[in-house]
Amino acid sequence: MLWSKNTKQGSYIVESVIVVPIFIMAVVMLMSIVPIIATCENVNFAAADEIHLECTKSAFRKNPAALPAALRHRIYQENEKVNTYRTDFYRYLYRSEGIDDLISFSFQVQFQEKNPLGLFSSVNYHGRITARAFSGKLQKQAPSEKGDFEEEKESHIVYIFPEWGKRYHNKGCTYVRSNCQMVYLSQDTKRKYSACRLCQAKTAQVGSPVFCFRVSGEVYHLAGCRMIDKYYVEIEKEDAEKKGYSPCSKCGGA
Repeated sequence: MLWSKNTKQGSYIVESVIVVPIFIMAVVMLMSIVPIIATCENVNFAAADEIHLECTKSAFRKNPAALPAALRHRIYQENEKVNTYRTDFYRYLYRSEGIDDLISFSFQVQFQEKNPLGLFSSVNYHGRITARAFSGKLQKQAPSEKGDFEEEKESHIVYIFPEWGKRYHNKGCTYVRSNCQMVYLSQDTKRKYSACRLCQAKTAQVGSPVFCFRVSGEVYHLAGCRMIDKYYVEIEKEDAEKKGYSPCSKCGGA
């Protein structure tokens, strides 16, 4: 006669034989991935730091060749495991979507990482970064006197088209009402308007220039949107006149 006996101890042994090797392999794989992430993070930091330095230096000198050379040298110096570094894309002080003096580049690095299982031994990492140079604007006017700050002046807002014409308009002018206004994207703008689907305006970051039709519009647009023909900005009447703008012959500008 045959007898069979099931025990919990035997069940635990079988489960251990199955689970423990899988657990050990998972731990080893995790230990293999951590150094790879560390190298990628180090490369990212070097790229961000170098483009930050170039953004600062560009205010005093313009040298497009400096950034790729400096980054290449730093990547090899701080990352002994990196075998190959290559710049795939590079633009210096260009304009895009209404923002000027942009610096952008993408890069690729290849490095070797040893690990017990031989996994992820060769790694290709791609990165891209864009920043705006600290170019600023040189003011050649004489500094204001103390009396200019103490004097109370009445604010008189007018509207100008920065890239079209040299006239300033009032708020009710048909030229203003039929075109869009350039504003800087804020949470208040997002509450009042929805993002244009044609130009993918939802990708715009807070603080970036967008364009709204104040009278009849319900969405905000990016600079390259085909819905935008002309745009206007608010400005003090005194400043507009200093810049050479004269009153609109249709609305009088007042």
